[in-house]
Amino acid sequence: MSEVLVRTTKPLALALSLTACVATACSSGADDPRPRSTAATAAVSSPSVPPEPQLMPHDPPAWFDARKEVALPSAATKGRLNLAGQIRGGGTTLPLALAGSRAFIASPDRLQAFNLATGQAEGEIAPQGVALRPDSDGDVLPPLVVGEVVLTPFLLTEPASGTRAADATLELLASPAAGRPEVSWRTLVKLPDWVPQASGGVTVSAVGAGDGTAVVTVTGRSGSGSAISYGIDMATHALRWTQQDVAVREVGAGAAAGLLHVGDLNSIPVSVDLATGAERWRGEKVFQASMDGAGPGAVRIRGHRPDGKSIDQLVAADSGRVRSDMPPGLSGTGCTHDEAKTLLCFGSFAVAAVDPADGRLLWQLKDEGGRRAPQVTTVWHGRVYGTGPAGPVTLDALTGADMPTKPEAAPILVNAYVGLVLDDGKLSGVPTGG
Repeated sequence: MSEVLVRTTKPLALALSLTACVATACSSGADDPRPRSTAATAAVSSPSVPPEPQLMPHDPPAWFDARKEVALPSAATKGRLNLAGQIRGGGTTLPLALAGSRAFIASPDRLQAFNLATGQAEGEIAPQGVALRPDSDGDVLPPLVVGEVVLTPFLLTEPASGTRAADATLELLASPAAGRPEVSWRTLVKLPDWVPQASGGVTVSAVGAGDGTAVVTVTGRSGSGSAISYGIDMATHALRWTQQDVAVREVGAGAAAGLLHVGDLNSIPVSVDLATGAERWRGEKVFQASMDGAGPGAVRIRGHRPDGKSIDQLVAADSGRVRSDMPPGLSGTGCTHDEAKTLLCFGSFAVAAVDPADGRLLWQLKDEGGRRAPQVTTVWHGRVYGTGPAGPVTLDALTGADMPTKPEAAPILVNAYVGLVLDDGKLSGVPTGG
């Protein structure tokens, strides 16, 4: 019917067609050699999509925009907070790591990626097995970001069956630090029998990486002395070496330094080669020893010698050479390297800065005189962040001077893009400012 109508009313149809062309400015390719714009068509057929929000880097941040806070998932604080909404034990460690504008949150059975620019979860990945202790959220340590890779260790179990005892396995899972989470590679290592049989908590930590080797340490509950460390090749994903009874605490300068448990609360500081696991040096026996990273290639060793004298030293991780004793009065304070030039030590009523190369005391601030020592929340790239009598403050890590800009927030973890703030039990990300 329509075909007949067109044929019998051709003049009218032509007139209508011409009228429509005038109204809509249509043209044919044969009559108009100019290229036709597709912008209008694209606007109609493909509605514009707003660009994804981006965070600008500021290294180091001078302030934080608390007006644009983004709440993180509850997994970031699950099992970590006391009734006052603070991290148990007065610490600042949560089971997450920052990579650019993303937070990677570890749980006993998964790793979640969260975009702090958009406030959206980006997905999760999981190990190939059952978590050894699914209820151990409070014992999970942060994943490790190495360049463009995120390394997350998991403790897995194969339950007992018949006469076969339960087994435990370590799985090191690698994923990209940018883009949606996916498994790049995974390595499985059978764990010793004491791991599934441990009556207390068991923790696993990706301590560090260097020279193509990632180091993972598994430790038993505090005071048990149970520990084992592994070096895993990041190129072939194979197990390079195993160190029984050694808890590695620092990786750098081609070496992995840690404590070798020898019983009765005694340990021996040791260091092994990253590539081979061969022992590089061994120190003297230390009672109630502790070892912490003190900057690139350095560790801090505290404890008591066999004669009862206390030690508090900065030691080169690759050679065991004692760089210096720590300044007096700091033995009871924990110290954190700012990933620049300074080792910051802080307690309840004092903050001090030490040069990790030679142990010199750079400055010290106590609750005396006209200034008050801030409650330090974190340090990063030459800045000390915390709270003072008037609220959030920022100090120069080299001099201890107050920075002129009000930071507006006191983050517990920071990078160039975002600071993480814990307030009344709520963990939020806030953009940085310069």
